[in-house]
Amino acid sequence: MKLIDPLTNESEIRVAFKKSLLNRRKSIVKIEQNYLPCYVFNLVYKSKKETKTLHVICDAVRAKVRRMSWPQPVHSSRGEFPDHALSQERALKAVKDEFRWGGWTSPFRIKKKYHLEEVNPLEKIGYPFWVVYFKRRGRYNFIVYDALSGKREDFFGKDIFLELFGLTNDSFSRASIDKPPAIDTGQK
Repeated sequence: MKLIDPLTNESEIRVAFKKSLLNRRKSIVKIEQNYLPCYVFNLVYKSKKETKTLHVICDAVRAKVRRMSWPQPVHSSRGEFPDHALSQERALKAVKDEFRWGGWTSPFRIKKKYHLEEVNPLEKIGYPFWVVYFKRRGRYNFIVYDALSGKREDFFGKDIFLELFGLTNDSFSRASIDKPPAIDTGQK
């Protein structure tokens, strides 16, 4: 799995966290960079008048799909794709389902009919995120920021990261929950 280079650094994320009015009373315990395993697909779709291509990523935890500009700069070193990751076939099905429901074509699906011509799997990647662990009123929590844009990550949702860290125990989970999370809370 290739690891995408983050375009933001820890100090920019710290500033973004503190800018929010909701976060001003929260004390940051730790900020760390993580990678979400994803599949990259190239979609070719056509209407009667035009042919378009689009790159999308599908996470290998819960199979959520989103657009992506590709290629991105990547690390020369490679990480291992996790054993608990969803299969590429499952990710491909999620991409096709998302396209079928008009996720990327047009808000006016009735006026423009697009037909999916082909879906080409490109790579397995590690998508970068910053995880900000914080404490407020004696409770620990975390917020995830996209390391490419520096914006708070709301698309993938917290459930993906809880599962990625092995902290979930639901019927959809494929992550290992046998070991405690490696979060240093700084308490002595």
